[in-house]
Amino acid sequence: MNVIVLSVSCHRHPQTPLNADVLARDAIRDGTIGHITVTRADTVPSEGQMYRSLAASLDRGLGRVLIVDCACRIQAGLLQAMANAEGTVAVVADPSVDRERSARDDPAHPSTELVLDGDDGHTVNVHYLGCLVLANDDREVLGDVIADGPVAAPWTDVIARLARRTRVGFVVLARDVHESEVIVEKSLAGGSYARTYVRLQPSFAGRVVRKEAHGEGQSKLADEIIWLDRLESIAREHFPVLRGYRIEPSAVSMDLTYHHLPTLRRLIFNGDIDEEEAAAWVRHILVVLGTQLYPAGDRPTPDDYVHRTHLDRITERLRTCAEALPNFHELWSAEKIQVNGRWRVNVPTLVAEIGSSSEMLALLTPDRLVRTHGDLHFDNILIDRDNRRFLLIDPRGNPGYDAAYDLGKVWHSVHSMYDLIHEGRVAATTSGPRIDYEFTSPELLDFYTRVHRSLVSWLDSLDRADPQPHWMLRLRLAEASHMCSVMPFHIANDHQETVVLACYARGIELINDLYSDLKLAITAR
Repeated sequence: MNVIVLSVSCHRHPQTPLNADVLARDAIRDGTIGHITVTRADTVPSEGQMYRSLAASLDRGLGRVLIVDCACRIQAGLLQAMANAEGTVAVVADPSVDRERSARDDPAHPSTELVLDGDDGHTVNVHYLGCLVLANDDREVLGDVIADGPVAAPWTDVIARLARRTRVGFVVLARDVHESEVIVEKSLAGGSYARTYVRLQPSFAGRVVRKEAHGEGQSKLADEIIWLDRLESIAREHFPVLRGYRIEPSAVSMDLTYHHLPTLRRLIFNGDIDEEEAAAWVRHILVVLGTQLYPAGDRPTPDDYVHRTHLDRITERLRTCAEALPNFHELWSAEKIQVNGRWRVNVPTLVAEIGSSSEMLALLTPDRLVRTHGDLHFDNILIDRDNRRFLLIDPRGNPGYDAAYDLGKVWHSVHSMYDLIHEGRVAATTSGPRIDYEFTSPELLDFYTRVHRSLVSWLDSLDRADPQPHWMLRLRLAEASHMCSVMPFHIANDHQETVVLACYARGIELINDLYSDLKLAITAR
């Protein structure tokens, strides 16, 4: 990558020109930078002089180029990190930082606002920080923009016109939980209470996935780090490589190898695989987990396992929902809830009934626990179809549950239709002690239903070959528990709460059906 410096002086140091070659010394020495061009090295150039020099430099060179407004923008690690960026991208301020503070930091640059392309396909307003990486194919485009535009246009206007002719994305100069500067390429969905993003490394290491947390999410992330770090080699090959981590009193973070792979959910939603292949992947993953992950964690089951793992969690999460969504108080407190026209016993009542029944607890308590993934839904499964392998992300990180816990997560994808709910393919309304919901993607609903039927058939065959008493009841408890406790992580505060309502409605249905079958199982003993 080459560098073009538009000026060696600016409003931040008007009387002190800077030496760009000295500032970029480390990046030159390690081979990140091949050449530096300064449009004018003695004074702040006029826009006309600057653009003529810039256009000439673009016309002469080849390859990617980093254009900085001023030599003072050259910072340790920034050049190396930006060499790993893809496409044409601008460096912008963290949108979570107070914009007024950004303006005070850059008082002489009133035109630092740009409208650029976000990684979700939508345009966003950003605060430009004076660095632009130009892809080789866009060198000519920028030259044409300069030639066609006014001579004295501000540089940010030039970038704005460039963004109308080609895609200009952005990366964010932010601070991590340890208050260190990081270059964020894009944000990712992460685990509960954690922030996850793709981070550009200041080295030839390219990019990594950074997951970090403070406050409520610290202990959970620390558990995940320790869990990953202790995996044996046979299990470790099914997870991203742990590249590094920091566990501190006030913050926790880890870096994982980045894999540009789709999740199983994304393959399904994009129509890239059929039901047979989806079910085959799930069967393969469950077999691998059963032989390579679960055995190392085998241990006795605590007496309070069902309470601690399922019932207490449901109670705690419902309490959180009641506090966060007081307008829906009847949903949490009513004795019965009408779901799609059918009256059902509300969740707290059935949780108490199951928890007080020694016979039901006996049916639901596994003989042994194993080391499980703990969050095995379809968006935590990366699929490498070319190499016929998979990677699992965001494990729960605790010592383990029973295997039915992981199966319950699979079930809440293919049977509870959590994937459709999470992706907004559902409509839900409430009024008093009533929820009405409807899935709005019949094709996807049918797809997941067929995958579920295929998996049920396979598991039934396994059970006939090697009977495991009451495994389906334990699986269904896990599924119901997941759906009755996931709502706090989807509170939108938008007065509609579609995802919360749909999840709770499905949870109500599941735990009612489970309770009925538990009573039948007790009668049949």
